[in-house]
Amino acid sequence: MNNTLHTLIEIIKSILHGSDISSIKPVSVEFQTLYIIAKQNSVANTIADVICSWEDVPEDIKDKFRQQKSMIMAQQALSHNALQELFDSLDEHHIHGIFLKGTLLRNLYSNPFLRSMSDVDVYAEESDMDAIYSLMVDAGYEPGTIGSGNHYEYSKYRMVKIEYHPELVTLSGEYGQKVFAKKHPKAETIAAYMDIWSYTLPIDGHEYARQLTPEYHYLYVIMHMMGHFLTAGTGIRSIMDVWVMNNHYADTWDRQLVEQLLDDFGLRTFEKYALALADKWFDLGNISYLPKTDEIDSETLNQFEDYILGSGTYGNVEQSVSRQMNHQTGTTSKLKYLSSRFFLPYDQMKKIYPVLEKYPVVLPAMWVRRVVDMFHTRGQYTKHKLKAVTNPDKEKVEKQRKLMEEMIGL
Repeated sequence: MNNTLHTLIEIIKSILHGSDISSIKPVSVEFQTLYIIAKQNSVANTIADVICSWEDVPEDIKDKFRQQKSMIMAQQALSHNALQELFDSLDEHHIHGIFLKGTLLRNLYSNPFLRSMSDVDVYAEESDMDAIYSLMVDAGYEPGTIGSGNHYEYSKYRMVKIEYHPELVTLSGEYGQKVFAKKHPKAETIAAYMDIWSYTLPIDGHEYARQLTPEYHYLYVIMHMMGHFLTAGTGIRSIMDVWVMNNHYADTWDRQLVEQLLDDFGLRTFEKYALALADKWFDLGNISYLPKTDEIDSETLNQFEDYILGSGTYGNVEQSVSRQMNHQTGTTSKLKYLSSRFFLPYDQMKKIYPVLEKYPVVLPAMWVRRVVDMFHTRGQYTKHKLKAVTNPDKEKVEKQRKLMEEMIGL
């Protein structure tokens, strides 16, 4: 770990512990790089005050951190007000929803503004989605992606986004197919197998706005983290959440139940390394159930650390492409991957281009349009992805494959 990354981790550690930061000296720190990494990992707002207190930091870099903090604070304030209204609305319309991740996790931090929240994730039954649509539109939300990719998306004020999920983690994804389905091939959904509603509590006295008990919410956080880890990677903020939950609940939750759940859902090895990394970076003190030295392979932990540090909040292009190509680098695999990305099947294409519902014959033309649209709206990302496909780093691909095998035995 270079000095810039080491400094970033040390700042976050001090903030999490509420300790004095005066001992942290920014020696040989690339401040522009520090900003980029912090932003990619959604922690620029977390460390903004520390960075702006250092005399050696260029003023333009301080301005960038201030802007990130201001944006997150505005977004959090709007989201907080929207959530209170949504809690009331769900009660009024008798629609159950389980709020997940950042909505609840941010309240475990010493200051909720330290933990950014890009969107509000809610689990709800598929059968309630039509009623939810009416509720959200009547409340002034603009519908976005509806029913694709395991979520129903609504936005308001350009900064508030609510995502309803009829499944906790999609069964068609890496975790669903290669971990959960292998352990529970007869389970129709993760939520049903979990009997999810049996492990919920009201939020602030609201009957229909629910939250998972700490043990089951932690299971979900690790499951969601694993889902991102397997597809493209997961970043520093995820390890912060692991630290915060364990630091907060260590003396009150049923850790034996947590470990039983992790085993049942194929997540125990992955959580063990996430917990070890949270302790390595941020220090979990004398928590009794921390992995023992002989339970952790140091080389694997270092590879796990490198993978996390290279991911950003939800992963990066190279890691995503590598996983989706199943670690194959031959010409056939490359063409197959590119075809699957650009030339989607009709059922998916008609969701992007509704004209296909009435005129399916124009599907080839819409494929061409999709390629043009991808370069027009996401030019740099698309070019980056093409480069990752055509010139993969074979050494990185092999390391990634071995790391996945170690985590879940793929």
